[in-house]
Amino acid sequence: MKEKRNKTDEELEDEDTSNADTITHEELSQYDKVIEDLFFKKYPKTNSETITEFPFLKTELVESGESLGIKAKNVPDIIYTYRSRGDFPEKILKTGNWIIEPRGKGKYAFVKINKSPFISIQDGLSEIEILNSLPEIVEDYSAEDEQGLLSSIRYNRLIDIFTKVTCFPLQSHIRTTIKNKGQIEIDEIYVGIDREGKKYIFPLEAKSPQERDKLGWVQITSMVEFAKQNFPDLICRPICAKPIDRNRIFLIEFKNTTEINENGIKEIRLYHLTRKK
Repeated sequence: MKEKRNKTDEELEDEDTSNADTITHEELSQYDKVIEDLFFKKYPKTNSETITEFPFLKTELVESGESLGIKAKNVPDIIYTYRSRGDFPEKILKTGNWIIEPRGKGKYAFVKINKSPFISIQDGLSEIEILNSLPEIVEDYSAEDEQGLLSSIRYNRLIDIFTKVTCFPLQSHIRTTIKNKGQIEIDEIYVGIDREGKKYIFPLEAKSPQERDKLGWVQITSMVEFAKQNFPDLICRPICAKPIDRNRIFLIEFKNTTEINENGIKEIRLYHLTRKK
């Protein structure tokens, strides 16, 4: 069990806070005002159509809030909101598709990309039935969240089935840093070897079934950067797990590239875990 304590700003800075309580409408409205104020303070007044990136500091985000009389309880949560929960305010969207990328401790950048910041899962996929190997006592007492999802994936060897590679869990809940980017978190890492002896690393991002818990391109490319930095001898195959409910799980593999505009979905499958009647 994790120790209960208050985290520092440094620990929270780029942390995945998707397990936090649902953001209220009032908080989101305040976040919209703060991020919009900062964006247009930094947005170039001339030749703006040719600009694809401009930096800002976490302290500037705080200053924008203070100038509006808004004191955010958790400043990193503002960053996370527009990375994994929802779109920027409409006024910002009119200037293009933007993401927020880390640029070091307390440093970020608004980066313009050629597609939506969030990844859409196609409708109408056929379900692939898998006999559920999750022990029933584990299922009875596990929560319907990311941790429960990770347990189900492990017991059912879904990464092996999906990738057609013999895989082994290497580490869970990785909190580390990427050079020139700052802190990131990865839910789980698998390593694997195929029949030809090729070795792989599978960084895995697990999401909850909640609609607000979105998957963004920044998370995918950050996992690839982590793998290239720390496991350069292994072939990286980034994967995301997004459940519909406890027993229906999308697994998605992405391209092995750190360039958001070049990345995309390589393969997607919908698995349905079933019990014998």
